[in-house]
Amino acid sequence: MSETKQRFNHMYASAKRSTRLAIQVGLLFVFSGALFYWNGYQRLAEMTWFIILFPVTACIKLVFRTNALLTFNESVRYRRLVWYEFALGFGMIVLFTLLSMMILFREGYASGLLLACSLVLFGIVASTSLDRKLKQIDASHVTHRLYSRGKVGHFD
Repeated sequence: MSETKQRFNHMYASAKRSTRLAIQVGLLFVFSGALFYWNGYQRLAEMTWFIILFPVTACIKLVFRTNALLTFNESVRYRRLVWYEFALGFGMIVLFTLLSMMILFREGYASGLLLACSLVLFGIVASTSLDRKLKQIDASHVTHRLYSRGKVGHFD
């Protein structure tokens, strides 16, 4: 089995574990938000669902992916780029959380949607660029594209 395939299998197993944990934590927040809502604390329920649920589950996925990537290569450049990717993802999560708070507390904040779309576009471009650099450093790196194709059984 090739090293890329072994890395894919390791990342896939790690992603399954992180998804399972994210679902468990997510259900905890959904049910706690429902309890807040049923007890008359609508604003607290909204904060739990829209401000806490997404960042926590996204951080779980991000940490598991970063830890899996850090085990593959000991190169300083590779590890630095993996940490840059983590910082980019974490920054995007923080920005979306702040944006969600602004939209939640300031009704009629329509330009927030435009800002969110531009942040998503920036994140996609930056992540793709970092992924390409990681592939240049390590030929066996599992790119986002290769990972998504491998999940559905079309591993190259």
